[in-house]
Amino acid sequence: MRKCSVDVYAQLRKRIVLGEFPSGSQLKEIPLAQELGVSRSPLRAAFKRLADDGLVVIEPNRGVFVAGWTQDDDDEVFDLRILIEAHAAELAARRRQPEHVEQLHALNAAMEALIHERPKDFLARMETTNRQFHTVVAQAAASPRLTSFMRGLFAAQRVTGFFYASDAQIHQSLADHRDLARAIERGDGRLAYALWASHIQHAWDRLKAQRQQPKALA
Repeated sequence: MRKCSVDVYAQLRKRIVLGEFPSGSQLKEIPLAQELGVSRSPLRAAFKRLADDGLVVIEPNRGVFVAGWTQDDDDEVFDLRILIEAHAAELAARRRQPEHVEQLHALNAAMEALIHERPKDFLARMETTNRQFHTVVAQAAASPRLTSFMRGLFAAQRVTGFFYASDAQIHQSLADHRDLARAIERGDGRLAYALWASHIQHAWDRLKAQRQQPKALA
């Protein structure tokens, strides 16, 4: 996917999860292409990715519509993420292999590089790297069921912290990742559980607070 379509995807995703495009509303190609200053090709590529995320529904001969979703749905997803991922972090501290620790440190280094370089598709790449980190934590737990559950929750999740976080919050998120990697490396399961539960809860609290003032973030 070209950078242009990645940028369009990031912009539209943010506007959908902030509620600027309500559930059921139609995303019309021509007005959006004109507003965003792009051709219809990258816009359609962005629509496809949004559909893969479950954020929109593409209906043949009708158009693209924002999928139905409520804050209660988001609450449920984050509650389940805290339960499953914190447990995975605790298991990871007990069962991790050297390669898992190396991967976690490498992903943290990649996130730090993105923060310093600030590429054009910064937010989308941060989200991708963040999800990779969470996935490695689950893999280190050596529980295929946990990994499968976590991937399902990520697929269902409509919001991501990196589309809203301030610079200070992004740095804090990276600090959380580093702390978790060290706890897993030391085999401290209790600390790993507490760190990851707190990390996910704080992300959700921040998103809920920022959702209440979409105009300031649009």
